[in-house]
Amino acid sequence: MWFIFPAAAILLAQAQPGPAEKWCFERGQKGAQLCEGTETACNDLRKINTEIATGPCLPVELNVEQSGSTTAPPPRSEKGGAN
Repeated sequence: MWFIFPAAAILLAQAQPGPAEKWCFERGQKGAQLCEGTETACNDLRKINTEIATGPCLPVELNVEQSGSTTAPPPRSEKGGAN
């Protein structure tokens, strides 16, 4: 019976969804992009923005770790008084 657990763990791990994917095209403004959830929606958006679209719709994987700010918090000031 113990041999069932590793097999179940493998199947469960394979069933987990990967990172979300969006389809984006460049707007020509220093890396600015317009994105949609599907390739069809991206192409439709690109068709109505032909004056700013500078490239095709390409898939972009989203990283879960990028949900927060990448800048460090400002340093705390060390003043001589007690709080």
